[in-house]
Amino acid sequence: MIDTYDIVVVGAGPVGLATAIGLQQRGISNFIVLDQTRDFRRVGQVIDLLPNGLKALNYIGHSAYEAVQKTGMEFLKKAQANQNPETTISKQKLPKTSPQWVVKNFKGEPIHSFPISYESWFKDYGEGRVSISWYDLQTTLRNQLPVEQVKANHRCINVVDEGNTGYVRLDFVSDAAIEANPYAHWSNRQNDEDTVSFNSEHSGQQFQKKSIRARLVVAADGINSTIRRIVYKGSKR
Repeated sequence: MIDTYDIVVVGAGPVGLATAIGLQQRGISNFIVLDQTRDFRRVGQVIDLLPNGLKALNYIGHSAYEAVQKTGMEFLKKAQANQNPETTISKQKLPKTSPQWVVKNFKGEPIHSFPISYESWFKDYGEGRVSISWYDLQTTLRNQLPVEQVKANHRCINVVDEGNTGYVRLDFVSDAAIEANPYAHWSNRQNDEDTVSFNSEHSGQQFQKKSIRARLVVAADGINSTIRRIVYKGSKR
């Protein structure tokens, strides 16, 4: 029997998770978020959430906004502590300064700087700026949702409009044998034809195929979106 949902969000990055939080906030519960990464692991770099992004997140869900803000502040404190460790040589208290980005010339001389503290940005733009690691952002947003509604190890390989039924069928494969990829992507890239029809050479015991139906599909699976490639196959755009 095929699991059926009102909404399936494909992609558990910040956009997909924020979309799911928005659905939850508005009383929609019959949804699931699926991601192709084999496991949610600490990967990715630090990103900056600027005022417009934080305002959007606050509109979607205030509790998510507060959680991300708190995680970002904790990250900033750790970063500052690592850059300025306490030593026993000098215990003199230095005046507090706002953290800054500094642009220097080839001689190492500062030529421009601007503050990066939350308070400085809030004063200028009505909202702050938060630096946070990609994994911490993903984890913070995931924690806003029921654990059973966000699942990894689901690689979308096909999308089928089932016509008059009012549903779309999505086909996924899960890798049950290979250890999770620390770079959070599938190493055996397929071409467009392989994506649409998951051929027999990939149907060994290490792969499990599953289909899911949904009334609405949200494609949040990134710049190399499988869903976009399938839906717009043959399009010049």
